[in-house]
Amino acid sequence: MAAPTNVQPLREVSPETTPAAPPKFPTRKSAGRRRAGYGLLISTLLCIVVPVSLAALFYAQVAANQYVSEFKLALRGPERSLDGGNPGASGGIGPSSLDAFVVTELINSRQMVTDVGRVVDLRKVFASPQADFYYRLRLPATQEDLIDHWKKVVAAHFDMLTGIVTVSVRTFSPEESLLVARAIAKAADDAVFKMSERARQDLVRFADEDVKRAEAGMQRARLALRDFRVQEQIMDATKTAAASSDLVSQYRAELSRLYQQLSALGTQLAASSPQIQQLKTQIAATEREIARLSKSVGEGVGRNTAELSPTVLAQFDSLSADLQIAEKVYGSVLEGRQRAQANADRRTSYVTLFVEPSLPDASLFPQRTTSVVLVALISAMTWFLGLLVIASIRDHLL
Repeated sequence: MAAPTNVQPLREVSPETTPAAPPKFPTRKSAGRRRAGYGLLISTLLCIVVPVSLAALFYAQVAANQYVSEFKLALRGPERSLDGGNPGASGGIGPSSLDAFVVTELINSRQMVTDVGRVVDLRKVFASPQADFYYRLRLPATQEDLIDHWKKVVAAHFDMLTGIVTVSVRTFSPEESLLVARAIAKAADDAVFKMSERARQDLVRFADEDVKRAEAGMQRARLALRDFRVQEQIMDATKTAAASSDLVSQYRAELSRLYQQLSALGTQLAASSPQIQQLKTQIAATEREIARLSKSVGEGVGRNTAELSPTVLAQFDSLSADLQIAEKVYGSVLEGRQRAQANADRRTSYVTLFVEPSLPDASLFPQRTTSVVLVALISAMTWFLGLLVIASIRDHLL
């Protein structure tokens, strides 16, 4: 069978004549990944590397050393108990604990800045050339600026369980820290003395007022009794009445004796005899004297202006009792005044420094390594939170 005549022979294809493959262009997905990588790198640099580098540079080259002088104080007073005066031992807060609260607030107050400023140039201390620009007090500084800076470098803490006040002072020189700490301790002691002194002065003043009132009451009672004596013309109504009673008793005894004689002579003599008549005359005179004296002590009826009636005796006894009470009150108040003066002459509350301020030999601040690590942690957390926020926004957009 013959081969078809219309079939053409195969041509050999040369490598040079092979058509080229179409060019590969970057897709949108790969471009987005590149941008995300660049953004991640830039954000890492901005949020972590740069802050940590600046913090390390600042604490290594710029931040100045700060020296801390610390002391501890406690307040002592007359109310200390058998348990050693620990206010926390009895579960309550005593007067010394309240004073310790006051001292703690005083150290953190404007008044302490003023008191310490009288003996120490605080602006010179806080604006020392040794300080760095961040922690240094900017001059010229107002009193408010000085107080704000004081609260940054001076700290006072009160422990309620022990009743101890801990005070720390930070400056840029060991000597200046010690100087300011000693000035604070002296100012706190003076403040406690002034508080207790005012209380003592008030106590004495109140006692003086009580003495004046008691003395005025006693004087009124004395004047009332004196006026009554002048009015009734007696020195002592009680003694006068007692003397009158004794005299009446004597006359009654005499009257009884006369009656016995009359009875004895009546059996022997006639009624008209001179002896009988004389005895009757003596008996009548004695009875009249008894009647007169009995009226003076209130046993008879009627009242003569020169006699002592029960009303006069009652008034005299009342006035005498008022005077005795007034004298006793005056004596008691006078003793209280003496005790108040004795308490005022001695100091009842005072500051005890059982940890004295000392000269620091090494700087405690700034804590360079701790601060840099803290900056790094905060920066890393901020960067990570930022990534989470961005990723959440992209998920919502898609």
